[in-house]
Amino acid sequence: MSTQQLTVVFADLTGSTGVFETLGNAKATEAITRLTQWIGEVCVAHRGRVVKTLGDGVLAVFPAAQDAVMAAISLQRGHDLRIQRWPEALRMHLQIGVATGEVVEVDGDCYGDAVNVASRLSDLSGAEQIWATDTTIAGLDAAAPVRHRSLGPVPIRGKA
Repeated sequence: MSTQQLTVVFADLTGSTGVFETLGNAKATEAITRLTQWIGEVCVAHRGRVVKTLGDGVLAVFPAAQDAVMAAISLQRGHDLRIQRWPEALRMHLQIGVATGEVVEVDGDCYGDAVNVASRLSDLSGAEQIWATDTTIAGLDAAAPVRHRSLGPVPIRGKA
């Protein structure tokens, strides 16, 4: 068991249920697997580590907030370009949550408040959105090519 300060990215595909209805189980599973593999590759290219895939979601951790945010932006931009060519019924969008904090690693899996918050932020974000905590934004370089706006305090299920 080890504890580290990390930035957690949770990327989730929306609309996968409709894809299963349209394509059937085998083809939909293949399409979603290809997408989650691509998400993992983008995270690794930005110095992240994929902790696990969860159906149509990917949980990754990064040593630096800057790398995590740049990965999230690359995911959104790349995915948006990819789905332009897809039929409307097959378009799954990405919603992404990013949180920085203490993460406990046990046997390759990760636990802690940052993991939970990243997951909740992903749930709260809309399709094609990236929601990040203030601690993540504070970890960005001043010269980072990132625009952001504060939503103020956001209630997160399970948190005081």
